[in-house]
Amino acid sequence: MRAFWVLILVLVTVPTSAISWEQEALTQFRAILSCKNCDLTEANLVRADLRSAILVGSDLSRTNFYYAILIGADLSQTILDEVNLIGANLFIARLENARAVGAVMKGANLANSQLSRADLRKADLRGGNLFNSIMKDVNLLGANLASASLHRADLTGAKITRAALEAAHLCQTIMPDGQLNDRDC
Repeated sequence: MRAFWVLILVLVTVPTSAISWEQEALTQFRAILSCKNCDLTEANLVRADLRSAILVGSDLSRTNFYYAILIGADLSQTILDEVNLIGANLFIARLENARAVGAVMKGANLANSQLSRADLRKADLRGGNLFNSIMKDVNLLGANLASASLHRADLTGAKITRAALEAAHLCQTIMPDGQLNDRDC
């Protein structure tokens, strides 16, 4: 029985399945955690350790990153539409110009991440940690920020509704108009 659980752990740690991956892209990504402009649509990367992965310009639509470790990952210019990032750790990740329409990011750690010009329309960021994140010119229209921490986040030029901001925790937050908001300090 113990060998069974070890096998399960290995399968969860090392990504083994993807619906749209080409074998060459999958092999390259596993070897060096780099795959620029790849089609990784609907990949199953649950709990995968992808620290410092480079996925610039890749299509990661509907990929399952449930509780994945993406610390320091470069996801700039990626397509993350309808991606599952529940509980994922994206500490100091780069998501500039990424498109994550309808992404589910409940409880995700995006502290110190770079999200400038990202399209997060209709994203579910409930309970997310966006501490000290750079979110200049980000599109958050229709996003759910209930209980999300925007402490020290920079939202300069962001597109966001008043209701979304009222549901989030604000402290030393730079608002879209450049004003500092200490409401929840």
